[in-house]
Amino acid sequence: MLRKTWRDSSSLIVVAKQQLSRCEERGGVNYDMLLQTRSQGASSFASSVVFPGGVAEAADARAEWVTLIKSFGYSQTHFDALHCSQSIVTPIFQHDPLQKHVSLRITAIRETFEEVGVLICSKKKQAARTGPWAEYVTNFDVKYWQNKVSKNPEELFNLCQELNCYPDIWSLHYWSNWLTPSTLKKRFDTAFFICALKDQVVDITGSNEVSSIEWGNPTKILEKEKKGEVILFPPQIYEFNRITHVKDVEELVKFAQDISCHGNELFYPVHLRAKDGWIHLLPGDDLYPTKLDYNNDKIYKEDQTVEQLRENCSVLHRFEHSEEGSGFVIRNLSPPHHISMDDRVISLRNYL
Repeated sequence: MLRKTWRDSSSLIVVAKQQLSRCEERGGVNYDMLLQTRSQGASSFASSVVFPGGVAEAADARAEWVTLIKSFGYSQTHFDALHCSQSIVTPIFQHDPLQKHVSLRITAIRETFEEVGVLICSKKKQAARTGPWAEYVTNFDVKYWQNKVSKNPEELFNLCQELNCYPDIWSLHYWSNWLTPSTLKKRFDTAFFICALKDQVVDITGSNEVSSIEWGNPTKILEKEKKGEVILFPPQIYEFNRITHVKDVEELVKFAQDISCHGNELFYPVHLRAKDGWIHLLPGDDLYPTKLDYNNDKIYKEDQTVEQLRENCSVLHRFEHSEEGSGFVIRNLSPPHHISMDDRVISLRNYL
């Protein structure tokens, strides 16, 4: 069981196709990501570049959502397809998986609208939906409704009724589940989703906690992080690198669709104190504990250096922090139902 101090949340990775003749100049990637830079006074991730997202609210789980969505031709079979019962059940979905798959997607859609003004909803009947692309609704008073939804999450349902649309939950594909270490003050159990737009939304309206919004090439953002021009936190850096392992947007969304209903391992960093620094172990690492108590703040200790602990293990999946630098180290890792990033060291410049 997780402590109640961890709050369920959703984060949405929005990618959009970019038509370029020389995508090698963009690290071979033919898509951009919708990114926001948090303001200095933001309640979380201040001054850093993050994906849209936030905490789940009771309004995201109201039963009326299913009724509304079914009125557009979706059946229980479509809802059942969101979860593969014979697969791994990711911890965030363990309690009532189907309900959580729906409500956390609605959380991601609501937070994305609140923060960047993009309403990922559809007006089309289910029978008319084709292709991998997410729908979004325009031509309404975005700022007015942003304010209403921000003040009262229940207003998203009223907005959908007003516009005769529904949250486009089937275009959001479950990607990963990150749990904040218990050593940090603010703790979130976050489901990451990914969706793809056929084109980039031009009219974007930010919130008070957002200093800027942009469509950014992920490889270029990583280059800026290495130069100290932007701040990225470890989960964002990890996901940037994992996503850009797939260069083509249509291949990326197809892969995301294929793994979405399958569960995968919870990303919960376990702290290990080495002689000359810290290691944050991730699932699959040789030193990752076989049994975990998520309510225990235990810190493991080893009388070896960070480098020695690296050399003495075969499978590495960890974040290292020492005088030599900070970054993810991956070797011989075969994650279930997800991208294998091969052997690599991902350096971080701005780790705090």
